[in-house]
Amino acid sequence: MAITQKPLSHLDYEQTLQSSYNDENATLSVDGFLTGKVGRKVELAVSTTAVLDDTETYTFSENGTPLYQIQIIYTDGTRSLMVSAERIS
Repeated sequence: MAITQKPLSHLDYEQTLQSSYNDENATLSVDGFLTGKVGRKVELAVSTTAVLDDTETYTFSENGTPLYQIQIIYTDGTRSLMVSAERIS
């Protein structure tokens, strides 16, 4: 089980449901990182191409401040079969 320092919400159950509803696309807010807040960005860097263990690194940032990186390793340069995915920072 993961340990988090995220504070609990002070909203009641009705306020929580209301605040999670997205009027823009008529969904509950399960859209993810990019739609959660203006100024968020995901950038991709490919470390190798057309070789074994092709690697992609995704950098997630908010208003220019890097938040974390996810690295995905594939079996080869086609990047069609993933070997692993890991948060590296």
